[in-house]
Amino acid sequence: MNQLKNIRQRTEGALPALTLVLVSIISAAAAIFGLQNWVAIAAAVAAVLSGAQVINRSAVIPWRMKSANNAVARVYEESSEVSKRLGSAVQITPRRWVTAAHAVTRRPLRRQDHRDPAPAEEVSLMELSLKLRLGNTFSRARVIYRHEELDLAVMESDNDWPWLARISMDLPEPGTSAKVVGWTDDGDHGTDIRLMQDCTVQGSTEDSLIVLVGAAAPWGFSGAAVIDISTGRVFGIAFASRPGGTDDRRFGASRPDETHVIPLSCIPSEHIR
Repeated sequence: MNQLKNIRQRTEGALPALTLVLVSIISAAAAIFGLQNWVAIAAAVAAVLSGAQVINRSAVIPWRMKSANNAVARVYEESSEVSKRLGSAVQITPRRWVTAAHAVTRRPLRRQDHRDPAPAEEVSLMELSLKLRLGNTFSRARVIYRHEELDLAVMESDNDWPWLARISMDLPEPGTSAKVVGWTDDGDHGTDIRLMQDCTVQGSTEDSLIVLVGAAAPWGFSGAAVIDISTGRVFGIAFASRPGGTDDRRFGASRPDETHVIPLSCIPSEHIR
């Protein structure tokens, strides 16, 4: 299935160029045979296609990148101070935000008691009271979908935010250049900063997670948006911790310069409206 998607993506990407070449051949053939009307038509089609490619590269894709960048917000626990930021989230449809599940849930800690027969794995996760930092204001949010094994969660906010990320449900090809956008702090004064890092798609794992190679993701990047720079579309979110763990241990990435990404195609369609 992934091979078919990759073939379709390559075909779609090459289609404008192939069409332009075909139009040029038709125009040349028409000129040779004296078909002046066809020469004019072919020239008009070539001009439209060239113009469309220029507009896409110089205006559409940069606007998508800007929109996706501004669609990434900070996630906090509602009752906590600003220093208790939980991670990042990206808005994919109005009031629908995607993030990493471990950033918005917590497994309660309890005292070890030999008289308690229940294993730790059976302790249920606690839902946190959440809020999103949207510009200079906060908006309450709640989890409406969570998949622990994939470390994926969808939230719904109470307030609107004008910036939306355009999304892709296809897995990117190896070698695709991407940018990871999330919130972290400056390390000195604890000031929140939105950071954009360059990465390259290395491939995918057996369970369809996407592997990126590049700079190590900083703290706070759980739920960061991953953008294909050739289209300006978000195709996944980054994560760093094993869901359900209490020791915040790293998993998935075999090297410090690797980041694993959950593709948006894992979200059930009913949660993308």
